Amino acid sequence: MLTMVKRNASHYVSRVFRGARIAGVCALLTLNAVPSVFAAQRVIVNEAHIEVSDQSQRTQQAALKEALKQVFVKMSGSTVVLDNAGVKAALRTPQAMLRSYRFDFDGNRTYYVAEFDNTKLTELLQREMLPLWGDRRPETIVWIAQDVSDEDKRIILEESSQSELTLTLKQTAKERGIPLSLPLMDLTDNVNITTYDVWGRFVEPLQTASVRYGIDNIIGARVYKNDPTVIPELPETVVASGTVDSLEDVLDSEPARMSDNNVERDTPEGVTNSNSDISADSDVISADSDVISADSDVMKETEVGDNAALGMAETNANTQTQPLAPFTMDEFTHYAKRADEGDFALDWVFIGGGKVSYGSIYGDTPELLASELVDAYSNYLSSLYAVVGIDASKREVLTVSIANVGTIGSYASVKAYLNSLSVIESATLIEQSGTVATFALTLVGTVDDLLNSVRLETKLRPVTDAHGESVEGHSFYWSN
Repeated sequence: MLTMVKRNASHYVSRVFRGARIAGVCALLTLNAVPSVFAAQRVIVNEAHIEVSDQSQRTQQAALKEALKQVFVKMSGSTVVLDNAGVKAALRTPQAMLRSYRFDFDGNRTYYVAEFDNTKLTELLQREMLPLWGDRRPETIVWIAQDVSDEDKRIILEESSQSELTLTLKQTAKERGIPLSLPLMDLTDNVNITTYDVWGRFVEPLQTASVRYGIDNIIGARVYKNDPTVIPELPETVVASGTVDSLEDVLDSEPARMSDNNVERDTPEGVTNSNSDISADSDVISADSDVISADSDVMKETEVGDNAALGMAETNANTQTQPLAPFTMDEFTHYAKRADEGDFALDWVFIGGGKVSYGSIYGDTPELLASELVDAYSNYLSSLYAVVGIDASKREVLTVSIANVGTIGSYASVKAYLNSLSVIESATLIEQSGTVATFALTLVGTVDDLLNSVRLETKLRPVTDAHGESVEGHSFYWSN
C-alpha cells in the first residue's frame, strides 16, 4: 500500500517540492514544537481472545459471537454499542466479519483467537453513528494497596503478581484495549513510595513514583474488606467520592492532609519494603464516610459527565466548564447506594489531564472490583478519545500545515499517519511550500477529536512562535 502511494504521488509531489524550496522555511525557523503529548501504545483492536473448554464446532460458534462482541466494545470504548440495531444484526452473522481464527494455549487453558475485518467494523460503526476509538490508547499505571486481613498486613500489588485480583485487572484491560501496567516494586519503587502513600491515595508520592515509568495517567487505589464489624484503618482526612479538583490545588493542600493524619508515614531507612504490616494503633474511620449520596452537591456538579463518560455525548468546548470526572457512571452511583451489601470496597484516585478525581466502588469480591474499575476507566477514556460519527453531508474539511515534510518519503509517512487516525476520513495534499505541507483533512469527528488523537503521540506536535503564542491556524511539526 505504501509503495502504491509513493508511485501515484511521486510525480506531483516531486514537482511541488522543486517549485518551492525556499519560501516558508524562514517563517518556521522561529517556531518551536510544543511537547503536549501523552504516553500511548498501539493496540490490536480487531482481535479477541476467548477462553474455551474444547475445540468443537458448537464451541467455536459461541466463541466467535462472543469475540465479535468484545471487539465492538474494544473499538467503540463502550458496552452501549451492543444495544444498537446494526451491531445486533452483525452479531447474528459474525462469520461475515471474520478474517481468520486460531487456537492459543496457555498452560491448561485454551483460547479461541478471532481476527475481524477492521474496515467492515469501522464502516459499520460510522454508518450507525457510534463511537469509534482508534488503536492509539493512553498508557496507565495502577498503584493498588490491598488489605490482606488474614495475614494482618497490606501489600502493594506488583507487575509480577499472580493474584486473582491482578490477573482480573490485566485481563479486563486487555479485553477493553487499555494499556495498563502495575509497578515493579523493585528497589527504586520501595525507596520512592510506601504502602501508606498508596493507601492514603496521596497524589504527590504517586506522581513522584510514576515518573520513572513515563506514564501520565495514574490510578491509585486501596482494596479492603467492607465488614461493618471491622472498621478499616483509613487516613483521618478523607476526600469524598465524586470530588474533582485541579492538580495544582491538590498538591498545595496535600501536605496539610498528610500532616493531619496520626498514622506515621513509613519512611524507608536505607531500603525498606513498602509492603509493610498494618500499624495497630492507627486512627480509624468508617468506610461509609467515603461514600457520597446521589443527591449531594458534588454529584449534581458532575452529573454532566455521566453521558460523556459513556462516549455517546456530543462534545462542545464552550459548554464544558465543569471538570469532567472519570468513573462518574450510573453503575458507580448504584454501588455507592449499596455500600452495606458489598463485601469489599475499593477507593480510587485518578490523576491525569491536570485534574484529580476521587471515588469508591463496592462489590462481592476484589476481582469484581478490579473488573468494574477497568470497565469504568475505559468508558471514561472513550469519552475523551472515541469519535462519534458525523453525517457525510455535515463533515468538516480542515486545512492544516505540517512542517518538516521535505522529502517524498516523509510526505508518504505523513499521509499514511493522517489516514490511520479514526477521526480522519481522507487527507489530501493541497500545497507544498519548502518543507511545509498543507493538507485538507475531511473529518468524521470534531477538531477537538483530531487534537486529542495527535496528542497521544509525538509524531505531530502543535507549534508556537518564539514568544510561546499559538500560531494562527492549525500548524504542526512532523517528527520522523
